[in-house]
Amino acid sequence: MRLREALHRGLAVLALLTCLGGAAWTAWTVWRGVTTGAVSGKHGAVHLRADGDVFYYSTLVLNAAASFIWLALAAFAVLVLARWRDWT
Repeated sequence: MRLREALHRGLAVLALLTCLGGAAWTAWTVWRGVTTGAVSGKHGAVHLRADGDVFYYSTLVLNAAASFIWLALAAFAVLVLARWRDWT
């Protein structure tokens, strides 16, 4: 395996791990918000479900969407790694 190919494959693995970490972090934020009824906002502000706070719902929706996007990027990284030999 050439050095350049090893570097590119290493970057693809790093991208996969980054995507999985991002998906886990955003999913954890959604899970914590759903189970506790509160999410931390910017600068430590706490938004509560009981108050009907629009920022509570928008935080959950945006984090759920971000989690799916991270998972889609992770799936693409897996595809790149699976088809590596065909492309090089």
